[in-house]
Amino acid sequence: MFLKILSVVLGLAGLAWLALLFSSQAILVSERVEKAAMHEKLVCTYYAGSRTIRKEYWYSKSDSFGRAACPRWERVRLAPE
Repeated sequence: MFLKILSVVLGLAGLAWLALLFSSQAILVSERVEKAAMHEKLVCTYYAGSRTIRKEYWYSKSDSFGRAACPRWERVRLAPE
């Protein structure tokens, strides 16, 4: 029974990894607020199946002039050739 549950869990994790690998989407892994010279910035880290991606946004607690939180999904652009 344990082996069956383990194989189902590992199979679902493998399918999720393949979906991220072959799609152009990345899922949020972590977010944090860092101090910059004149403002605060929101640093978001995403996992895209084969690599991690770091994106930075202006941080605003009220979400009026920047972002208060990172988007859960991010579109991955192809690297220029």
